[in-house]
Amino acid sequence: MHDALVRTLTRHGLLLGLLLAPLMILAALRLMPTLDVEVFALTIHVILMSVIAICSLVVAALVARASTLVRQPSLVLMAAACVTVGLLLLGHGLTTPNTLGQPVNQWVGRFPYLALTLFSLLLGAASAFGSKPALRLLGRHAGSVLAAITLPLVILVTAVVIDPTILGGESALPVEETLKWVVLIGSIAILIPVAWSHWRRFRLSLDIVHASLAIAAAMTAVGFVSMYFSEPWRLSWWDYHGCLLAGFAGVAYAVITRRRSADTAAVVLEHAFEDDPMALIATNYPEALRSLVDAIEVKDAYTSGHSARTAALAVAIGVRMGLDAGALRTLAQGAYLHDIGKLGIPDGILNKPGRLDENERRVINTHPQIGCDIASAHRVLEPCLPIIRHHHERMDGTGYPDGLSGHEIPLLARITAVADVWDALVTDRAYRPGWEPSRALDHIVDGAGTHLDPRAVAVLLDIAADMGVTPGETPVDPSALVEAALDCHEAGHAETASTQLIKPVLDRLVRTGSGRPPA
Repeated sequence: MHDALVRTLTRHGLLLGLLLAPLMILAALRLMPTLDVEVFALTIHVILMSVIAICSLVVAALVARASTLVRQPSLVLMAAACVTVGLLLLGHGLTTPNTLGQPVNQWVGRFPYLALTLFSLLLGAASAFGSKPALRLLGRHAGSVLAAITLPLVILVTAVVIDPTILGGESALPVEETLKWVVLIGSIAILIPVAWSHWRRFRLSLDIVHASLAIAAAMTAVGFVSMYFSEPWRLSWWDYHGCLLAGFAGVAYAVITRRRSADTAAVVLEHAFEDDPMALIATNYPEALRSLVDAIEVKDAYTSGHSARTAALAVAIGVRMGLDAGALRTLAQGAYLHDIGKLGIPDGILNKPGRLDENERRVINTHPQIGCDIASAHRVLEPCLPIIRHHHERMDGTGYPDGLSGHEIPLLARITAVADVWDALVTDRAYRPGWEPSRALDHIVDGAGTHLDPRAVAVLLDIAADMGVTPGETPVDPSALVEAALDCHEAGHAETASTQLIKPVLDRLVRTGSGRPPA
């Protein structure tokens, strides 16, 4: 059911449709008053608001717990946003006139405006500033921050529910209508970019939590419009209640559903505001890929680390080349599995301390075909097969296994080849220490057009330049690049000065380092 829902959500234009459909209904009802009939259902209203409030508070509790474990400021702000909505909409339901004998009052209309305004501000802050160093204090003191936000809201809601006429509840303030218009425009200006940000994350991760946050932000924006332009107890007025229910019930459903397959809510929510494409893709790797990753680690820990670094750098290159979300996911998964064929290579060859002889090299050169056969057993990995099979092809047609040349080689395989060679050059080998980054760049540039795709090489140079690494104009040994492109075995794992030197560069380039992808 979860996979079917994810496939439905990935359809083109769904987010825009979710925005437009309620707005079109609202416009039709307001332009044709005869359709905008009165629907006075006091009990249903109280139940509906209670359900929305409960959904918000459930999400708030899960997010608050996660924030105390991972100490992310973004999660603290998200929890605060959900607490705000839950408490204030509960107040809205309980101050509705004739509910529990409540008199006519202004707070019944103020509470939803206040709830959605604070939700917009807090969720917007979580998206824009939640990872900023200046807000790390929030992450370290999540409990205290949430208590400081929750307590005043509880006091306010309790006092107003007891007496809705206090604090100007008997009549509207002179500037109240102007304020409503201002917060409507301001909140929409915040929520639409937030919705798009989470939708972009969802397209990379295919994680239902990201989709639910995008939908919640979009539905809140639409609900705000419906609330402002509708007339109480008319059919159009119920439009905004439906939007809020869809948004917050959806988030609750997504977090609870995903939590069933994870250890804690913290695992589910840790990447809710992540912006690194590789990290987003890795949060939802298919199970088939994870099982193959486990097999790689058992066979050869070096291969797993090399593959993780290669995948992360390949994605960094792909992002700068403007690949879409689907291509980036395929690139990440295919690059991670590009050496999966080593599972079929005898340990005596794979772990030989030193260079391989000609016969051993022929055996090693079968790993792209072996890897393709292994991965093809899993239908979900079918898009990755061209990367696995062709990452050792060369632009001049002298590569293997099929001798493809130029643009005959799939683009994603060409990108993977550049990242693969980079990692082979800058990490330790049994027969040499890892090279200085500038020296590695010299050789990669020299191989552009013959061994490697020139466009991918140019992007790698841009990424390296941003990290302060440029070609060093060192003498180029063509055989070294050939060796790096062919080198698919490693026996020595010693950390050398050269390896330590390039670690900060790799960390900033790929952010994930070595090892398996995050669960």
